[in-house]
Amino acid sequence: MTAQTVAAAQADATAAATASTNAARDAATAQVALDTAKQKATDTANAATAAATAYQANPTPENQAALTAAQAAAAQAAADQATAQTAFNDKSAAAATAAAAATAAADNADKESKSFASLNKGTSTEGTTSIPDTDPFPDNALHSDNVQVVGHVRGGFGATANAKTCPAFNPTKCPGFSSLNFVHFENLGYDVLVANGTAGLSIWSLKDPAHPKWISQVSATDLATASGQSLIRFWEGENMTTDSRRKLVFMSRDEGNKGQFIIDIKDPWNPKVLNYSLNRQGHTSTCISDCRFLWSVGGVQASSGPTAPPSPVSITDIRDPLHPFVYPLFGADLRRTGTTSGSTHSVDVDFDGVVWVSGTGGVRGFYTEGVHKDPATGQDRVATPYAPIPYAGGSITGNDATTRPDSAYAFMHNAYRFPNPIGGKPGGDVMLVTNESNDTNCATAGQFLIASLTGSHDATDNVSSSTRLERLAAYRTAGKPGEFHGTVPGVDKDGKPIDVTVGDCSAHWFTVKGDLVALGNYEQGTRILDISDPRNPQQVGWYRVPARTADPSGKPDMTSSDTAGAYWHDSLLYVADYQRGIDILKYTGAPKGEPTSKTCWNSCADNQTIETWKTSANGSAGGSVPATLSLTLGGTATFGNFTPGVGKDYSATTSANVISTAGDAALSYSDPGHLTNGAFALPSPLTVSLSKSAWTAPVSNDAVGVTFNQHIDANDALRTGSYNKTLTFTLSTTNP
Repeated sequence: MTAQTVAAAQADATAAATASTNAARDAATAQVALDTAKQKATDTANAATAAATAYQANPTPENQAALTAAQAAAAQAAADQATAQTAFNDKSAAAATAAAAATAAADNADKESKSFASLNKGTSTEGTTSIPDTDPFPDNALHSDNVQVVGHVRGGFGATANAKTCPAFNPTKCPGFSSLNFVHFENLGYDVLVANGTAGLSIWSLKDPAHPKWISQVSATDLATASGQSLIRFWEGENMTTDSRRKLVFMSRDEGNKGQFIIDIKDPWNPKVLNYSLNRQGHTSTCISDCRFLWSVGGVQASSGPTAPPSPVSITDIRDPLHPFVYPLFGADLRRTGTTSGSTHSVDVDFDGVVWVSGTGGVRGFYTEGVHKDPATGQDRVATPYAPIPYAGGSITGNDATTRPDSAYAFMHNAYRFPNPIGGKPGGDVMLVTNESNDTNCATAGQFLIASLTGSHDATDNVSSSTRLERLAAYRTAGKPGEFHGTVPGVDKDGKPIDVTVGDCSAHWFTVKGDLVALGNYEQGTRILDISDPRNPQQVGWYRVPARTADPSGKPDMTSSDTAGAYWHDSLLYVADYQRGIDILKYTGAPKGEPTSKTCWNSCADNQTIETWKTSANGSAGGSVPATLSLTLGGTATFGNFTPGVGKDYSATTSANVISTAGDAALSYSDPGHLTNGAFALPSPLTVSLSKSAWTAPVSNDAVGVTFNQHIDANDALRTGSYNKTLTFTLSTTNP
């Protein structure tokens, strides 16, 4: 969204308005022609009737000829009227079409203008309020040597009794966070962290990125009031999207009347709920096209509309946040078979602006901007968010006998198109995808997949319902360092006490930095993968917090990891956890690959803090300082002329410059005595004062004022000539 975008929309609106005016003028001209033709048809018809009456009264040859001519004229006039009617109908229809196009173009220009007008750099005044955030630091965390735990915040937690049951095998509730995101504040010079969970929205200042400061929240009660719905918890916004350029946060709701909360955080210390926008899906929502539109996915609310198309997507125009417009559902058809069973789960935008939809059966990308070949027609056309053009993708090959009969149709959770060449594959060919399948058997649980798009491009490849993406590799936590399994007390279906196995192993949300993937794995915590060889990904780091019960030594309760996702942000990793809140980690291992110039997970924006590799190492540089005591005196201090017979105090000044490399220094001077002129001396002694005479540290070029004072009495005998005295000034030290 730029001024040029707005100008182009306004130019289109102006052109459409001109075309509408011209079409309306043509229709008006056609109306005049039709009215003229109608009148002529009436007049000639009347003339023919009169001629017929005259002929019947007097059937002479002359009257016969007149009747024939009148009838011919009437017939021609009727034909001309029919032609004029057709022309008028065509011109009127064209005018109506042009008027509708002008209205749509004007509406589009208005929305573009409102969206652009909403761009802002946020507040420039830091708030003074904060919320206590005193959850215990995870001193019992388990992790690889190259992972450091640098911080932890809890934020708003929903009440356990009202919280949603965790989508994992740990039987505790989920009062924590399902996702997080970031918003950059240009006027403040740093980002804020936002996270949503059952308690609503929590916001932290990242002025100190390793130690976020909780500054505000939007509670579930606030959300209920804004939406006019009963809401004892927020659920769930599992891939929360943000608009840094307008300072907006979108919280996607997957319960009740599904939709999105739109929250203004221009002043993050005082967030405001702007609107609740209804649509038919609300599990996740993602900004596309500079956050002018949202694509939302998940299970479809059947009661709110017609039968859903294959792999449904809800599309919302949010250029005017106070008046969102929802389009009919779009079918992404992830399997390419037209099958309507199954749901969609995530939308992710890549570096080329291609929008990827993940869900049951596969992952598929679409153009939503620019001119591209439409494979359905073979013709080029403009792609829009509400009329996208297929790009590539589909199901992923590679049946695994230890998992399910046909893993090509497994549930794809979210996806990332890798922008750079990697492992012999060209840039943009490799797809990273998580397959979600909750299981405590890490050999069969949902996996992290790496696939190739080769052969799946709609405009250039011979794609069909049998087209599959080649699976290059798959990663699971089974057998890897940090793997976790355990039991907790539970009950069976009959209410009898049993031990319940915990340790959900499914892959979940991930982000990418260079060639490193930070992967959330539910109760297996966070895993860091090196994918520089996409056919052989390697786990290079991990982090997990085990549960702990408070003990007599004073160690507090500690909630175990149930990780929703891990998010690279500059040099740190922020871990959103369904139970714990947010842990902040630092990966100290070797950097791999080049970080990108903009952040592309969920939406793709170039206005957040750029990710960089920041590493530290000990280096050395040195030099030596020679022992120095340097004293430089200014010019001779001159009293001027002494006046005989007049009592007066005279003064004269000079300066000294001191340089000392010693630990201390002192400036002194010899006994001033009396000013003399040959054998004659002044009766009153010469006195000296220094502006500074001692130093307790090294100093360079420190100026010292030196003042000489001489008293002359009215009865002092003064001899013609010059009076003077030479003094010795000494700079010394006791700590060389």
